Amino acid sequence: MAVDSQGNTFAFASTNFTATNVQISGSTNELDASHLGLATGSKRPLQAAALQEADEITLDYLGSSLITRGTTGTLTIGSYTGTATCFSSSLTYAVGELVKGNATFKVS
Repeated sequence: MAVDSQGNTFAFASTNFTATNVQISGSTNELDASHLGLATGSKRPLQAAALQEADEITLDYLGSSLITRGTTGTLTIGSYTGTATCFSSSLTYAVGELVKGNATFKVS
């Protein structure tokens, strides 16, 4: 069954925002250990990275509240709740448009 985006909410550090776009990205953090001595047709050997990267969540929202970079708090998007740190944020003001914000979080 298809699910639409409507009805989802966004809150960070006890402040509610009106989200217009949410993008969640992550990776498996595996390193390619291939070398030239592998036989033709071999599978690439992969190994876990010594350090893991946090998943990232990027949000676009309406309003003039700039989320302070470096702030850590509880991030709630729809049914997801977790601890996140804002590492990038911006506001856009344009003629004839609503004020829009953008923030990117690292999720721990």
